[in-house]
Amino acid sequence: MTEDTITSYTSLLLGGLIAFSLTGTVSVQCIVYYRLYPRESDRLWGLVACVWLLDLIHSAFIGASLYQYFIAWFGEESQIDVIPWSVAFTVVITAFQTFIAHCFFANKIYRSSQQNVYLTIPVVFLALLRLIAAATSTGEMIADKHYSVFTRPYPGWIFTTGLTLSSVVDVLIAAFLCYLLHKLKRQMGSTSTMMIKVVDTLTLYTLENGFLTGVATTASLICWLTMPHNLSFLGLHFVIEKLYANSILASLNTRKELRNMRPRISPWADRSLPVLFAEDFSNDSPRDPSNLLTPLDKYNARPDTPPKSHIPPKVTVERGTEHESESLHALALMTARSEISELSSNTVPKSNSHTLVNSVGSGHYNNRFDYSKSSAVIKDVNCVKLETTPTSRV
Repeated sequence: MTEDTITSYTSLLLGGLIAFSLTGTVSVQCIVYYRLYPRESDRLWGLVACVWLLDLIHSAFIGASLYQYFIAWFGEESQIDVIPWSVAFTVVITAFQTFIAHCFFANKIYRSSQQNVYLTIPVVFLALLRLIAAATSTGEMIADKHYSVFTRPYPGWIFTTGLTLSSVVDVLIAAFLCYLLHKLKRQMGSTSTMMIKVVDTLTLYTLENGFLTGVATTASLICWLTMPHNLSFLGLHFVIEKLYANSILASLNTRKELRNMRPRISPWADRSLPVLFAEDFSNDSPRDPSNLLTPLDKYNARPDTPPKSHIPPKVTVERGTEHESESLHALALMTARSEISELSSNTVPKSNSHTLVNSVGSGHYNNRFDYSKSSAVIKDVNCVKLETTPTSRV
């Protein structure tokens, strides 16, 4: 077995496994979309259904191709040069999925730029040319039936043109969206600090979204041009369709989360935020992103808002309540009576002690003992306070 044959089988197997794993991601994204947006427009529901259906068909064609190479032609090294019909159809399915993704983001550019056709028409036109080139390549692959024939200057240049156009469109979409986000940032001014961070986050993820699909397409193109004698380009080509499908669904599914963003979210630390554009703030036309702020956020963002004081508030602890005060006075009264009883027992006979104690509560005192001491005791009792001034009951 030659080195090119080993590389071809390895590329097909790895590309197929990665493609199948990404198919699971696409399916989950579709389910999440239908649960998050049950009242979405029929147009978007149909778009998601079409993306999901194309992805499943693409995976089925990949499975049929792998079955043909690894099972039906097992041990036949010469069959690695044969192009099964299922491989040819994966190319055209990838082209349709790519065209849908390009038109989806072109529509975002059109609405975000207030219907600027000068930005939208080049993207749509190049995307249409890419679809035509891929469809032509599919027809040539079915007609030629062998990679050794397909890699000749003709029809090889058609396949090359299709991959090149796909990379160019990805770059244009990322550039136009970054330009629109930068324009939105300038319109907000320097006072909307939180929204500036949000726009910076969106710009970052716009670049990442275009970078991922662009790198995969460019890598496939490089392998096609530099290694035409093996199928490494085909293994990468299996993955391209999945990346475009995920980019559409990720942009749709995260609209609700991004609209609920708050200033506490760090734009460089939170990696769960994909692409959002100006038109996502409204169903009809772009509006000021500051409308996403809560009333408190809007007040704090005003230039004339006084700075928040960091002086700790004065805490006053009252350890006495009216109920506690009454209890304390009852206890003080008992203590006063006890003191009076002791004083009276030392100066008068025991038979008069009961009269003396009872006379305290009514305010009539017997002159047979020293009242100055008892008055001092009662005065001290009335002065017992815990941060309150209760009414004297003695």
